[in-house]
Amino acid sequence: MSAAKSTTRSALANYRDPIILITFCIIGAILGLFLGDKASILKPIGQIFLNLLFCLIVPLIFFSIAGSIANTKDTGKVGKMIGYTLLIFITTAIISGALILIVTHFTGVPTTFNAPKATQTAMKTVSISDQIVNTLTVGDLPLLISRFHVLPLIILTIFFGICVSMIGEPAKPVVEWMNAMSLVCYKMVAILMKAAPIGLGAYFADLTGTYGIDLLKAYGNAMLVFYSVVILYFFLFLGLYAYIGAGSWGVKNFFKVILAPALTALGTRSSAATIPLQMEACDKLGVPREISSVVVAMGATCHMDGACIAIVYSEVLATTLFGAPLAGFDFALALFVGVASSVATSSVPGGGAAGETMIVSVFNLPEAAFPILLMVIELFDPGCTLLNSCGDTVVSMVISRIFYGKDWYKKNLNGKDVLAYED
Repeated sequence: MSAAKSTTRSALANYRDPIILITFCIIGAILGLFLGDKASILKPIGQIFLNLLFCLIVPLIFFSIAGSIANTKDTGKVGKMIGYTLLIFITTAIISGALILIVTHFTGVPTTFNAPKATQTAMKTVSISDQIVNTLTVGDLPLLISRFHVLPLIILTIFFGICVSMIGEPAKPVVEWMNAMSLVCYKMVAILMKAAPIGLGAYFADLTGTYGIDLLKAYGNAMLVFYSVVILYFFLFLGLYAYIGAGSWGVKNFFKVILAPALTALGTRSSAATIPLQMEACDKLGVPREISSVVVAMGATCHMDGACIAIVYSEVLATTLFGAPLAGFDFALALFVGVASSVATSSVPGGGAAGETMIVSVFNLPEAAFPILLMVIELFDPGCTLLNSCGDTVVSMVISRIFYGKDWYKKNLNGKDVLAYED
């Protein structure tokens, strides 16, 4: 009997923090609906929490990735890991884009869509070569110390870690220092997350207070289709990827640890903000730190399944509304643009605008389509971030299986306490 009680208490302990977080988010949402615009008084509380979290993103990425790579003797393994990761990112993006194309083929597009009366935004044409350069690099070192340039930061961090690993014994003090700083960053995040219920609760209050019920009325049909696909993808496809990574154990335990990162993604609409929580989830699942530190950080900038769904749906929506629905080769083009823009523009400030500019240009749509698409992406953004960020954890599981075999989760590769290995 005592053992049963102990097991029950342990299970409740696993869900205690997520339950508290959900409760505060619900309370915040209810407060926002009741207070309306007055709920903006709570926004500073949520923004302070987010700002503190954002400030930890850059050092967390640098020390965790560089330290993990520097500890890896086989630098060729790092290259293979990055290659497999990018291949999986592109594959899952194609799957997500194809899914929304199939769904819209059967559901159609809401033709009663009401365009918002927005001032037309000037569109700046950027060449593909410039876009690639701006996505992968920055022109000055201080620009790297920003969550808006995470992909260039990751590239330099990987380069730094590989060089430290190649130097070997003389660089051992550097490795030890990075490992220690990585532990410090994780401890800071762990302490900060104690305030997550209050911070996110206040943020949810401001969101619902600002937009209220009218947010759903304006584009209700479009949101119904999109968020139905998001829910389907979250449970069915992320569950499938978790199964590929670690079988039935992976599915059960992925959904056990993903709640806090998922709520943070919905509330903040920032993949970068969920990096610490995704890495914590990976730790609980037993994903080796050398894998999670690279995959999760890369995923925050170029693993955009949710964004691909949103962009492809925007293409279908815009072309239909302006009298030129997709047909024939257009579907393949729409999928290509969705994958390319979701991956290439995700790390660029205003990446949503860049993606919509690409849609308007490729499909020869009038400029009036631009503000409509911007509003659509704004409404879709929480669902996009949910899939974008939570997908990084399941990809980490799949990469772990590739490098450590199908029973990797039983090997306690991090040497830490992880979830019980129950099938």
